[in-house]
Amino acid sequence: MEGGSSGSSGADANVEDTQTDVVDSGVEGGKDAPEEASSTDVSADTLADTEPETSPPDAEPDVVDAGTGQARCGATPYDWITSPVLGDVLETKQKAPHSVVELGLAVAYFQKEGEFKTKRLPKHGTKAELIRYQTQDRGKLIDATALLTYPSSKGTYPILLILHGTAGFTDKCAPTAGMVGADWGGFEEELGVLAALYASFGYIVVFPDYIGLKSFGSPTGFLHPYLVAEPTAIASLDSVRATKKRLASSSTVPGDVVVIGGSQGGHAAAFVNRYLPHYAPELTIKGSVWDVPPTDLTEQSRAALSVSWENATKNAIAFFATSNEWYASAPGGLSEILLPPLDTEVPASMASECKGTKFDDPTLEKVFTPQVLAAAKEPDFGTFEPWACYMKESSLSSTSVPRLDDIPSMFLLGEKDALVNNTVERAAFQELCAQGLKLVYLECAGATHTKPLVWAFDQTLDFLEDRLNGKPLPADTCLLRAAETCTSQP
Repeated sequence: MEGGSSGSSGADANVEDTQTDVVDSGVEGGKDAPEEASSTDVSADTLADTEPETSPPDAEPDVVDAGTGQARCGATPYDWITSPVLGDVLETKQKAPHSVVELGLAVAYFQKEGEFKTKRLPKHGTKAELIRYQTQDRGKLIDATALLTYPSSKGTYPILLILHGTAGFTDKCAPTAGMVGADWGGFEEELGVLAALYASFGYIVVFPDYIGLKSFGSPTGFLHPYLVAEPTAIASLDSVRATKKRLASSSTVPGDVVVIGGSQGGHAAAFVNRYLPHYAPELTIKGSVWDVPPTDLTEQSRAALSVSWENATKNAIAFFATSNEWYASAPGGLSEILLPPLDTEVPASMASECKGTKFDDPTLEKVFTPQVLAAAKEPDFGTFEPWACYMKESSLSSTSVPRLDDIPSMFLLGEKDALVNNTVERAAFQELCAQGLKLVYLECAGATHTKPLVWAFDQTLDFLEDRLNGKPLPADTCLLRAAETCTSQP
């Protein structure tokens, strides 16, 4: 079988929308999620009744030193919890099912509207529910939410972990927030339809919101750690554990795992692979697709801060603001990065508005401190610590988390991407291949940032199905190829 691992991821101060059309959250700004009664008796095929909302067990959970140095960049030391409660489903909310006919009409609509074309047709009706599940962050139990969608037909199906692009930085910005209190059970939500479309092809689809982007339950209480590798990888892996637990008594049986992530989610997909053998070695990921991923966050940030203000400068601001809160090891905090009053205004606006702060005629010199601008001109941000360390740990080629996985992955870029710097990522692709990763390169000709995953819709699924079927990787693995017309481009 092909190398999966069991281990034996004005301008706004917010980032540009890095969500691809196929995995679009369906919420531009999110909304406060009203509470509703938890759903029980979810399906006719003997899913266990919904577990009541519970508190973590009284017993102290075990902790483990997984050998990945959970005291990085001067942060307060902690150890990961290892406990059977991780991945426990705490609460569910049943959402609208979709029939094969409905999903066939959705495919026809997307093709008529010129979104993409595909050779695939829905094969299964689908069922869906929102789940709130147990994960952890910095050595403490925490809960997160996800959308779970699966075929209504009996059988064994691979799990497809879909990792979304930028949605915002607080719970009200959660991609699934629009489905929580939807009058039709999320039937009319694009996210629900698109997850159902993947499920109709024969996948159990789990779409996590990420830590800090919780669509229901008690408030998270802190910003989503945007592009910080560890918390998103851990919560994503625990969403897979939750999927397996939720369907354990169902006639819909989870199989091996494949991953698709777009933009921020492409970054997350890369780090899900990296963290898998350290954090969830019982899982097997057979293949992964990294769509427009900022895998080298150090060089992406240097490019965004070195010449002039550009789209990606807003991504850098978001990363600096949330990594400052997550690591909390910079003596001067965000004032080492942003000039006053922006050092306090930016995180406050990120906490209150999904679109973030508005700048008037922004320039690098009006926004950033001289220290960080000088550091951006140095290789790897020079000695500008702990910020250089923050970026290093969220850059796949330089993170201190050892590579133990051997998961074949597609590295997907768009030729006309104006957000993720392609020059940086082409170099990152070659460096990662030199480090031994098994990567297949695809660049969609003419594609802007949000198009590659749509225009390569069939190619990405073909790649994952080949990995699930144990086919060998193509001969051009780790070959940097010229941009080409992707097969689902309308």
